[in-house]
Amino acid sequence: MKENGNRLLDKKIIEILFACLLVFASFFYTDKAISMMEDKDPVMIKIKKEKKSLEEEFINAKVNGEYLVPGYSGLVVDLDKSFNKMKKYGGYNESLIVFKESTPTISVDEYYDKYIVSGNGFTNYISLVFEITDKELLPKIKDILKENDVRATFFVDGLLLKEDNILITSLLQDFHEIELLNYKGSYDRLVFEEALDTLQVIANRRGKYCLAKYDQKEILELCSKEKMHTIIPTIQISSNPYLSLKGKLREGSIISITPTKENISELDVVIKYIKQRGYTLDTLEQLLSEARNITEK
Repeated sequence: MKENGNRLLDKKIIEILFACLLVFASFFYTDKAISMMEDKDPVMIKIKKEKKSLEEEFINAKVNGEYLVPGYSGLVVDLDKSFNKMKKYGGYNESLIVFKESTPTISVDEYYDKYIVSGNGFTNYISLVFEITDKELLPKIKDILKENDVRATFFVDGLLLKEDNILITSLLQDFHEIELLNYKGSYDRLVFEEALDTLQVIANRRGKYCLAKYDQKEILELCSKEKMHTIIPTIQISSNPYLSLKGKLREGSIISITPTKENISELDVVIKYIKQRGYTLDTLEQLLSEARNITEK
């Protein structure tokens, strides 16, 4: 009786497995049939014909000795989504093409032991960065940026992060980016990590970038260990901001302005000049992103 029961159980299992196999095969051949029908559809044929002329190759990050420039994602036509949208429309329409991004094979995020010196230059973005060691001029800078609807990146001393996080939080509310400068001028790893923890609490992010003025190995080595990128600004302004910028602007520029009363008094003029030249001012995170951030319509 037990042997008969086992045979019945084995037979039942085989029947179930066979039924599952039939269902799987049915789905497989149905999908294959649909795919074959789509391939012969005039709309799909047209999409595939135009595909190559519409796509763009990704650009790899460029490494030049100790220096690094981010890459830029490519564009690839999403055949299925494009086809489905056009079938609803009733025919081929290039404006309904749906793209997806192809990421660089050599990415900026593979290198933390190099200095980033600019954005990739494939967009019109430029970044303003400010080194903040005290809060005296911070409200004025914040107001000027707000009046001009501009976002910037602030490298803030770790002690100031602890002492006045309300002011720092107000920068975040205006969608500025907060990064850690150092801790009272120190790049000791223990105090630096403690300050990063403070930044995590305030900004809900640990920090992505460090700021150097030249090839400062101490900063590069510390930040590399923390998986943070070290930035050397493309243009460093210590005085006469407007005159210092004239003729030097280009896509991808990172501009640091020393926050003195004289320099901040020219900040409004500088921002308007940059905008008049057709550039968009935004944070380092936006400038240095390799993604296109495409959105499906």
